[in-house]
Amino acid sequence: MKFKKEEINEKSSPKEFSSWGDIVLLTQIVAAKIKTSNKKYDIILGITNGGIIPARLMAQELDIDHIQFIPVRNKKLHIEEMPQLTTDKKYLVVDEIYDTGQTFSKVKRVIQDFDCDHAFLMRRFNDTNGKESDNGITFIGKILNHDKWVVFPWELKTLP
Repeated sequence: MKFKKEEINEKSSPKEFSSWGDIVLLTQIVAAKIKTSNKKYDIILGITNGGIIPARLMAQELDIDHIQFIPVRNKKLHIEEMPQLTTDKKYLVVDEIYDTGQTFSKVKRVIQDFDCDHAFLMRRFNDTNGKESDNGITFIGKILNHDKWVVFPWELKTLP
């Protein structure tokens, strides 16, 4: 069964369950790519809710002790709760998955005036892995080759 990107959802799509081991491994893969690039960051910005745990793991891998969160709940960015960003800092924005790009687009509009790169544990398709773009560099742990709904270990899950 083939889904269009906008049709991929929790109810209609087959599911793929990620383990904690998968998450640790993907974090290590992304961190290794960042280390190889010789990029250094002052602050990690985790996109809530899915990016909270990857942000913490990434901070540990990269030895960064400053984490802030970009408040996204129910697919809505809460600009009034955004941390105060400054132009003299380098930020790494972390999320668990780049799926449709809707969350990323909302966040990008708010942080576009700051020095930010992006890291995702997973991405549904590949077009910027480790490449410079207008939005900084994007680091990806794994490119998905399916249209399954990904269930992360910190999410409530039901039997498939």
